[in-house]
Amino acid sequence: MSGTAELPGAAGPERTDEIPAGLPGAGDVVGGRYELRHVLGRGGMSTVHLAHDRELDRPVAVKLLLRAGDHGDVARLRDEARAAAAIDHPGVVTVHDTGTTGHTAWVVMSYVEGETLARRIGRTGPLEPREVTRIGAAVSEALAAAHRAGVVHRDVTPGNIILRPDGTVVVTDFGIARLGDGAGRTRTGHVIGTPLYLAPEQGRGAAHLDGRADLYALACCLFTALTGRPPFTDADPLAVVVAHLRETPPRPSSLRPGVPPALEEVLLQALAKDPDRRPRDAAALAARLRAVHGDPAPPPVGTRERPAGDDTVPAAPGVPGDGAGTHALDSTLAEVDHDDGAAADRRRRAGALLLVLAALLLLGAVVALLLF
Repeated sequence: MSGTAELPGAAGPERTDEIPAGLPGAGDVVGGRYELRHVLGRGGMSTVHLAHDRELDRPVAVKLLLRAGDHGDVARLRDEARAAAAIDHPGVVTVHDTGTTGHTAWVVMSYVEGETLARRIGRTGPLEPREVTRIGAAVSEALAAAHRAGVVHRDVTPGNIILRPDGTVVVTDFGIARLGDGAGRTRTGHVIGTPLYLAPEQGRGAAHLDGRADLYALACCLFTALTGRPPFTDADPLAVVVAHLRETPPRPSSLRPGVPPALEEVLLQALAKDPDRRPRDAAALAARLRAVHGDPAPPPVGTRERPAGDDTVPAAPGVPGDGAGTHALDSTLAEVDHDDGAAADRRRRAGALLLVLAALLLLGAVVALLLF
C-alpha cells in the first residue's frame, strides 16, 4: 500500500489520525505483531495505517474496517484479502495476513512507497502521452494476472494505481473485487464502484462481470491522465452513471490537441458501451498501448494457481507460502521429468526417419540425372 495513497472516496491528500472511538489507533497492536502508526488514507468503510511488523522488523500497511459491527463489510474485507492473495504479480500489492481484533477485521499488505496516479495528476496536471501509455500498459498487465486468477477488480481508479519512485506501477485496493466463481458479495441490481470510472454494465447492476469492465475503468483513468478530466463529469453521481450508459465520450484530442491518433483510438475502443467492442482482454489492451510508441513487451510473469480451499497467503514480499507460488511450475517440471526417456526415444526415431528420407531423395536425384 502506498505511503501517500488515497482510498476511494477519500477527500484530498491530507493525512489524518482521527479514528472512530473503540477502534484501534496509533500505538495499538493488531494480530499480536502489527504496531499501528499514522493513517495513510481513508475510504467509506476502512482506513489504512502505516504499521510496523514486529516479527519481521519491516513497515507494512494495515487496512482496518471502520464499521466494525457490519458482518457484511467484514466478509467483504476478507474477500479482498483472498482476492489479492490469489494473484502473483509484481504489479499487484501483496497481501501478507488477515484477521480480526475484537470486532474489527484487518488486512496486512506490503507498504509501497510512491504516489497514486490521482495525486500525480493533481500535482502535475495532464501527463505526457508516452507516460500515459506506459502506465496503462503496466496496469493492464497487472489486471491480466488478476483476470487469469479469476478476479475482477471492479473499482479501478486513479486512486488505486500507485506510481513508485523507480517507475514501476502497482494496483491496489481489491476491496470490492469479485471472484470469478461467484464468491463476491454483491447482488443483481446493486451498483458498486466509483461513478467516474464505472463501466456501463456495472451501472446497470449486472450480476455477472468479466475483466472487460476493468478495461473500461482503466480507459477512464487513462483518459483522465491524458486530458486532466474523466470522460464524463457531473455534480450528480447518478447523472455520471447515466452518461456512462448513454453518452458518447468526447475524443481526447478535442480536450488536448496533439494526442497521438493511435492512443486516442485505443482509449475510445476500450470505452465502448458494448463489452464485445472493447479489446478482448487486458493482455490485448497492454499490447496495443505499448504499440502506440513502439515500446517492447516486458518478460512474462506467472500467476499463482490457488488450489480450491487453500487460503494460504504469501509470507513476505515476493516469497510465496509453502509451495503456493510454484504449483503449476512444479507440476510441469514433474511431467517433463516423467516423459524424459520417452521423449528421447521419440527424438531418436524421428532423426533416423529423416535420414532415411534424405537418402531416398538423394537417390532419386541421382537416378534422374542418369536417365535424363
